[in-house]
Amino acid sequence: MTQEQPEAEKRRALITIRIFIIAGVALVASAAAALWFAMPAPDTRHVLAAPSGNRSVELSERCTPMGCQRVTIADIIQPDGSHRRSGCLPQRAETTPLFATVTGRWSAGEDSVSVDFTPDEGASGTMTIVLADCILPEGQ
Repeated sequence: MTQEQPEAEKRRALITIRIFIIAGVALVASAAAALWFAMPAPDTRHVLAAPSGNRSVELSERCTPMGCQRVTIADIIQPDGSHRRSGCLPQRAETTPLFATVTGRWSAGEDSVSVDFTPDEGASGTMTIVLADCILPEGQ
């Protein structure tokens, strides 16, 4: 013999589950937004696109009083239209910002780019990024 719950109790349980699901989704969304806005943006970010438009190099740096962290990412468009992004090994070890102004000169085969940079303070410089050396998975 089974007992049937009164209709009012069934409805109350359904509302409680809906509220629980909505509250859970709101909690997850607010946590994701908090993480998103907690991550600082880079101080400088420059994208150097090759003349063909099929390759680019992204240079960014984030500096604190403890020093600077630089990230260089090569982006190569594959034949199927997808992008292959890979990190390049660190090019410079200076602890002060370098990339206030950046210009790039691509090689004829677009397999490397010479980067001329001018910091806000200090001497200008040049470095060469060879795309074949960009072997780190994105996010490293």
